[in-house]
Amino acid sequence: MGSANWRRCGAAGLLAALGGAGGAGAQVQGLVPVQAPVAASASASASEPISSEAGYALGPDDQIEVTIYGQPDMPLRLRIKQDGTVSLPLMGAVVAAGETPVALGEKIRQQLVGGGYLREPRVNVEVTGYVSRSVTLLGAVIRPGIYPVQGSQPLSRILATAGGQRDGSETVVLRRGDAPPQRFAIAEVAAGGAGDPALQPGDLLFVPEAERFYIYGQVRQPGSYAIRGGMTFRQALSQGGGPNDAGTQNRIRLTRGGAESAIADLDARIEDGDVMFVRERLF
Repeated sequence: MGSANWRRCGAAGLLAALGGAGGAGAQVQGLVPVQAPVAASASASASEPISSEAGYALGPDDQIEVTIYGQPDMPLRLRIKQDGTVSLPLMGAVVAAGETPVALGEKIRQQLVGGGYLREPRVNVEVTGYVSRSVTLLGAVIRPGIYPVQGSQPLSRILATAGGQRDGSETVVLRRGDAPPQRFAIAEVAAGGAGDPALQPGDLLFVPEAERFYIYGQVRQPGSYAIRGGMTFRQALSQGGGPNDAGTQNRIRLTRGGAESAIADLDARIEDGDVMFVRERLF
């Protein structure tokens, strides 16, 4: 069939040819999600789709955009069916699962030429929704969302791609299937090795907001601050700039869980939500 017949398909012909193919998949956005193999309903709430990696192998439920340059009614947005195929006008079912976007584009090009539909078509395939081989990253990171994984990809790479953590967060929680959640220190993840686990498709990552304390009264820099690992009251006082000329470190009131007390040991650990109030000198 010549290219003229291709053009005569028109919009109606394309819709008919795509019937039962899963339809034109809406563009999935980050988590964000992140887009989410583990929480598909959360996928439209986070970040823009991530550009496909050259080695990404397509799988069921991935969403792709097929463009055949110079043809009307293009591009086509398709969802890969559970049997691994997509349906294209005139060509019918084309196996997409296991192919990279570049390889799938070449396969479509060859079938167009071999079937006599087009002589020298230019075909481009892009992934608009990573579902089959992706992880979901949520929480206190710069760009939460859904990120593709191919092969053995470390947690550190996903965090780096997401722009890193926000607001002094120091841990990341990994949930994998029904297994108990695992907690990793971001500093150890950055160091690599055993502290930087390899991710698997379907993993859910969550970076909790940093624990915080509050310091007020006769202090140079009152406000709210993130609690660093093992932080003491003495370090927290230093974080606030120390007592001002009217204050003293010997008269600090602590509010914890609604109860008030004096801080007897400045080298004790501070806890999430603690409120320190630096009082004035007596003389």
